[in-house]
Amino acid sequence: METKTGIVTVASHFESGGQRAEELTVSAVKALEEKGIMAVAGTRTVWDAADAIDVCRELKAQKVDSLTIILSTWVTDSLLYVLVHEMQIPTVFWAVPYTETFSIGCIQHFGSALTTHGIPFDYVYGLADEDAVVERVAKIAEVGRIIKSVKNMKLALVGPRQTWRVAGPQDTTNEEWEFSAKFGVTLVHIEMEEITDAADKISDEEAEKTLCCLKKRTGKVLASEEAMLHLTKVYLAVKQIVEKYSLDALAAECYPFYSGLMNLPSSWLADEGIILDTEGDIGHTVVMYMLNQAAKGGATALGEVGSMDDENNILALAHEGSTAHSLAADLRKVQISPSGDRGSFVGLPLRPMEKVTVSSIQGNGCDGYQILVESGRVVEASDQEWIDGGEKLLVKLAIEKKASEAVRSLIRSGMDHHLLVKEGNYTEILSLLCKYLKVREVRF
Repeated sequence: METKTGIVTVASHFESGGQRAEELTVSAVKALEEKGIMAVAGTRTVWDAADAIDVCRELKAQKVDSLTIILSTWVTDSLLYVLVHEMQIPTVFWAVPYTETFSIGCIQHFGSALTTHGIPFDYVYGLADEDAVVERVAKIAEVGRIIKSVKNMKLALVGPRQTWRVAGPQDTTNEEWEFSAKFGVTLVHIEMEEITDAADKISDEEAEKTLCCLKKRTGKVLASEEAMLHLTKVYLAVKQIVEKYSLDALAAECYPFYSGLMNLPSSWLADEGIILDTEGDIGHTVVMYMLNQAAKGGATALGEVGSMDDENNILALAHEGSTAHSLAADLRKVQISPSGDRGSFVGLPLRPMEKVTVSSIQGNGCDGYQILVESGRVVEASDQEWIDGGEKLLVKLAIEKKASEAVRSLIRSGMDHHLLVKEGNYTEILSLLCKYLKVREVRF
C-alpha cells in the first residue's frame, strides 16, 4: 500500500527562477517523505519536451500514483501538456511564492486549458515548509493510489444475472459494462453453486478445527452448532474462491434462496481484510473498498435508515447483519442469531466513534454516477435500543443536520438506501475521488 508521487520540476531558460529548481525538488521530496509518501523525483529538471518525455518514462517505470509538477518558472503550455498527457494520473501543480516567476499565473493559464477539456487537476501555492501545502500534495497521491487500486480491482458478482435482453448483451448486462468502464474494476461472474459445492467438499473435521479458532473472535452464538459448522465451510469455500480468481472483493446473492448464508462469513472475512457484500451490491462494494483503501485497513459497516430522531439529529441505521465483529465495543456485544436454512445474522451496536465518514453510490452510465460524501459520529446505543431494533446491526449516527432533512435530501438526490459508515474522516479523500473519477458529489 505504499503511496508514490512523481516529482517533476519544470523551468524555462527564458524566464526567471530556474536556478531554484534543484532546491525546490529536494525540499519537496523531503517534506513528502516525512508525510509517509514515497516521492520519486525525476533525474533532471525538465527544461524541454525531450526532458519531459525522458522523465515520464522514468516515472512510469516507478508506477507512481500521482504527478506533482513544481513550476520554478513560467513554462510553455506544450511542455506541461506532454507531462499531463503522457502520465494521465491525478496531477497537482505546485506554484512557488516568487513574484518574478509568474508560477501561479502559469498554473491559472494552463488550468484554463485543462478545464476547457474537462481534465481535473489540483494546485498548491507555497513552499515545502508549509504543512497545508505538503498535506494537499500527499492527499492527491493517496487519491491516485486508490484510483489505481480500483482500476486493478477484481470483484466477483456471485449469483444470478439477467439472461434475457431487449437490445443489449446477455449475462453481462449493459449496466455492468458501464460501471466497469467508468471505474475500471473487472467484474467476474461466479455462480453461488460454485461456493456451496466447494463448501460441501470440506470435511467436518477441517471445519471443526477452523471453527475452534474462529470462536476465539466470535460473539455470543444463538445459531445451532450444525449451522455454525456449515457457515464455517462456506467461509473456507469463499477463501478458496478468492484465491482461485485473485479477487479483491465479492458481492453475493442473498435472499430468498440463500438467506443468511453469507452474513457470518462476511463478518469473519471483513476482519481479515476481505470484503464480502451480502446483497449483490457492486457499487457499494467498490465504495467500501475505496474507504478501506483510504484508511489503509479496517472494516466498513453497511446499513440503512431505520428511524429518524430530529430532536437529537440522529439517524438510526440498521441491517440484518454481516458487520465485522471488530466494529463492536467488544465481543460481548456481538450476537450470532439464526436466519433461514442453516444461516445466521450478526447483530451488534456499532461502538461509539468520534468521527466517521458516511457514503453511498447511485447512478448509471447514461445519467452518470453520484457518491455521497458526508461525515458524522456514532453515539452509544443502549442494550434496550439494540434489542428494540431487532438485535441486528444498529448504528446511532449523529449528524449536523436535522435527521429528516438529511433523508429528504438523499431522496431528492435519488441516492440509494444503503449507507456506508467508516471510522475516521475521509471526506476530503472521497471528494477528490469524485473529482478525478468525474463523479457527482452529493451532500446531505
